[in-house]
Amino acid sequence: MFVPELERLVRAVLLLIWGSLLALLLSLPAYAQSSAIARIQATGKLTVAVFFEDVVPFFYIGPEGKLVGVDPAIAEDIAEKLGVTLQYNRAATTFDGLIDEVVEGRADMAISLLSDTLERAARASFSQSYVSVRQFLLINRLQLGRLVAADPERANDIPALLNNPQSRIGVIDGTSYVGFVAEDFPEAQNVAFGTWPEMLAAVKSGDLVALMYDEIEIGNWRLVDSAGAVELRPYHLAGHPDTIAIALPPGQTDLKAWVDLYLTKAKGNGFLDGVLNEYLYSKDRALIDG
Repeated sequence: MFVPELERLVRAVLLLIWGSLLALLLSLPAYAQSSAIARIQATGKLTVAVFFEDVVPFFYIGPEGKLVGVDPAIAEDIAEKLGVTLQYNRAATTFDGLIDEVVEGRADMAISLLSDTLERAARASFSQSYVSVRQFLLINRLQLGRLVAADPERANDIPALLNNPQSRIGVIDGTSYVGFVAEDFPEAQNVAFGTWPEMLAAVKSGDLVALMYDEIEIGNWRLVDSAGAVELRPYHLAGHPDTIAIALPPGQTDLKAWVDLYLTKAKGNGFLDGVLNEYLYSKDRALIDG
């Protein structure tokens, strides 16, 4: 006969506990309940996702064993202005994997030569772009000569010449270039590779007629293999810039607004130009068609 009384007592205690928790929650400032910035500052740490392999000059291990380049310079400045320490997450083995790190909560943002494609933006938020890199083809000259011989009327229109079912064009799997090749060369064979050395070897051997990538990797190739221009021809795909931005978790509007304002100020005060001029824009990295 004491059971109903005991049940009422238990319910009363539970209501009291829930009421106390609700009162505590409501007593917090509104920004502390929802602010991603407040959460980062409370932990004292900003975790930034960066691709697992170095990509000079955007992110790479410098002579002193520290991660340097365009993206680490930006990440360090963001962390400093937020008043927190910086930690890198280099778990992502594809550029699409960087989005996974952010969306699944293992990183606060990704700053890693990341193209702001529509497909990625369906999963994550993106800041305004902080740099635009040009898209290039690296074409096997011998294979190109064969295509020209077979279709001389298109000799001066290389994209049209390559857009045929016999053309095999290489891309790195998990990058935005998989979609770019499908869009620009719908009739060609889109051949995905796991690594840049594999893809470069394939175009050198003639297994590919061309590969598509950004001016960064092709500029790096030019620096280490200047004689390679004898067999391979860089070709700039004009009017098709690859915009690079910072990926952020969806719904964290305060953090996105802060990062956008940060980038606006970094462009206006010369900080971003200084970083790009130091690491990216140099005469030895310049690429031209030829």
